[in-house]
Amino acid sequence: MLLDELTHFTLSLLAGGYVAILFGNAWAIPVALLSGFFIDTDHFFDYLLFKKFRNLSLREFYPCEFFNIWAKVILPFHGFEYVLIMFVIAFYIPEYQWWLFALSGSLLLHLIYDTISNKPYWPTYFITFRIMKRFRHSEFRFKQ
Repeated sequence: MLLDELTHFTLSLLAGGYVAILFGNAWAIPVALLSGFFIDTDHFFDYLLFKKFRNLSLREFYPCEFFNIWAKVILPFHGFEYVLIMFVIAFYIPEYQWWLFALSGSLLLHLIYDTISNKPYWPTYFITFRIMKRFRHSEFRFKQ
C-alpha cells in the first residue's frame, strides 16, 4: 500500500509539474496533489461510515479489509466522470484552466494507476456505476 501511495504522489507531482510549466503557475503542483494524492482520503470516509464514527482504529483501517466486512464501496472521489467534467469546464472558464487541468490530469493518472494495479472489471472506477449498483462490494470486482 505504501508503494501505491508513493506512486500516486509521484504521478501527482508529474501532472502538477507539467501544468505548472505549461501555464507558468507553480500552484498547479499542490493543486494536483489534492486530486491525485489526497483523493485517497475517501477510503477513510468509507471507514467512518462503516464504523459509524465510533471505535476508530488506524490499525483496522490501514489494510482496508473493512470493505469486505462492510460489503460496500462508496469511494466518492474515485470516478472517471470527474475527469471529463473538469476537463470540459476548463474550456468554458479559461481563467481556471490551469487549476482544472492540474486537478483532472492528476486524478486521471491516479485512476489509471489504480485500474492497472488493482485490475478491476470494467467499469468499477466510475462513480455512476457504483451508484447504479448501490455501492455493493460484490459489484466492485477485481481480476485474479
